[in-house]
Amino acid sequence: MKTKLPFDGFYLKLLDEQNGTHEYEEYLRNCKEKPLTEEEQWEWTESARAAIAELERINAEPEPTRQSAEPEAEAEGISSLQTPKQPIELQEKGCTGQEAEEVPEVEVVPAEAIVPLGQTEEDAPAEKERWAYASELIGDAFQHWGNGRVLLDMGTGRGKNEFIIKKLVSWRVDEMLKKTTIGRVLCLCPLNTLHAEMLQRRTEAAIAEVDGEPTEIAMTNDAFYENMLEVRTYQNIETKYRNDPASLKKYLTGFKYIVADECHYFTDFSSYGMNTYLSLEVLQKAEADHVVIYMSATGEETYKLLEETSKTPEDRIYKLPQDYQHIKQKYFYSRENLVMMLKCLPEDEKAVIFVSSGGDLLKMKEIFGDTAAYYCSENNPKYGKMFNKLTECVKDRELQKRYLFTTKAFGIGTEIKDRTVKHLYIDQWKPTDIIQSTGRKRPLDVDDTCTVYFRDYDADWYYGDLKKFKAIVIEELRPAVAYLAGAEAFEVFRNSGKPDSINNKIRKCKIMEFDDAKGEYRVNPLGVRQLKRELELLNEMLETSYKQVFAKYAPVLAEETVPYRFDSVVDWINAHLNQPMLKEDMYESIRALKVFKEYKGRPMGQDALNRKLQIYGVKIITVREFKRNENRNKTLWKLIRI
Repeated sequence: MKTKLPFDGFYLKLLDEQNGTHEYEEYLRNCKEKPLTEEEQWEWTESARAAIAELERINAEPEPTRQSAEPEAEAEGISSLQTPKQPIELQEKGCTGQEAEEVPEVEVVPAEAIVPLGQTEEDAPAEKERWAYASELIGDAFQHWGNGRVLLDMGTGRGKNEFIIKKLVSWRVDEMLKKTTIGRVLCLCPLNTLHAEMLQRRTEAAIAEVDGEPTEIAMTNDAFYENMLEVRTYQNIETKYRNDPASLKKYLTGFKYIVADECHYFTDFSSYGMNTYLSLEVLQKAEADHVVIYMSATGEETYKLLEETSKTPEDRIYKLPQDYQHIKQKYFYSRENLVMMLKCLPEDEKAVIFVSSGGDLLKMKEIFGDTAAYYCSENNPKYGKMFNKLTECVKDRELQKRYLFTTKAFGIGTEIKDRTVKHLYIDQWKPTDIIQSTGRKRPLDVDDTCTVYFRDYDADWYYGDLKKFKAIVIEELRPAVAYLAGAEAFEVFRNSGKPDSINNKIRKCKIMEFDDAKGEYRVNPLGVRQLKRELELLNEMLETSYKQVFAKYAPVLAEETVPYRFDSVVDWINAHLNQPMLKEDMYESIRALKVFKEYKGRPMGQDALNRKLQIYGVKIITVREFKRNENRNKTLWKLIRI
């Protein structure tokens, strides 16, 4: 029996304040001395219902939290950028919130528990850190946060959402019950999958807090958490802001805290989300009369964007590095070897494979069939309805099939707690996507390890896919940049091709659309910035090398990552080293390994083979046979150590 039963206590406290009675004090003495009888439990339930009704009366405008799924941003394809250097102008009809609450009297958090941005070494191993999780790092400092911005710049698995639910929301529930002060929390997230995940975590936390109590108590606690923490998607807020800003303004007054979960949404999602700049405007405006908490494992570009408008106080920036201790090995792999590698995995081990597009999912489904699950965003106009629902892929955070093939729609915020998931394959080029995808595996203990494989784009023929991605980004940017350059530049663009072709380019542009209500185009400035940032990255990769840029922007992941080498190739090399062979015979012998594949049926030349063999520490040289035998004057190849 717990010594604290806040729900009926809250009700009695309200009555005491209204009627001048002292039943609350008597209640506290009784609940410490003895458990409730069945009759008292029934009375408790009735009083709890009354408490909830009173809470609903106090709230200015409560809205149902368990709403139906809202449209989510498409989370695949080419994405990730910057934003205008000038502060984003907010619409005249902005959003305001309630006045700042009086700061409760609590013990002041020690100064050493507040860690400014950059104070914690990014590469520091977790065991050397003083704090491993968000709640430990922040301590009780959150109880003193006044209106304004807070940054939680922390790696995946560092407990950011746990802090919001189990610390911030739990504290607000307690404060409400003790002092009848309301400080509700609104959590915004980018995807429906995260929306459902957050609701599940909220329910789990509420029930766990009264573990062992009667079902009615658990349900009531869940009801209090539900009322205190509301979860919405960014898209929901954007729709309200665009169509009814007055209603949104009134809605936000019901909250004291706004959490911008996965806040890299404002950069990474802007290249395919038309309205991302609207929700950012809402949050920037809300900082005046709300505590706005931005948090992400890959929010660097968003934090830079925020700093361009106003500086974040150093004592409101909290940083923890990514923890990769559960990754026992890291490899670069060639895309042409993916299927072979997957089929060679031990039968009792599972794998998650992050692919680039819905088209890749179709190809994998043709090969792996029912042995795998396949997931992409339901909002994908072409592939959204063709694959499994998320609940068919992952249940209770465990994979339901041996393989899960997925786009980046799964790679943001979703947890996997499955000891049998031993392999992560990441076929993505952007560092932020790679970091998010790598963080999906959450270890259960020190023995729960895995191996991660990063696609080696340097091994592709002439950087084929990187060039394709670059072409897509350029085409996406052209109409938006021309429009922003002015009427004359846009007119030049509109006359740069056939009318149907130009119209098609504009319609396909995800960061620009014609606003029929206003009779003009509108452009997402965050989308322009993000696509320009992606173009810079792709140019840098093509001018230097993919692995070099990977190491620059994801240094911890790149450290000690080595090329994947097949044992069959190593054995073949050992058997043929320094032994001249006819060029044709060696070529067919190499092809028989089924590791190095021809590009579109074209035979591989000596240079191409040497690029592939380089990771094995050997190369092919050409030798001549001058003896009088059948090989005289024929071209011979010989393997030698580099």
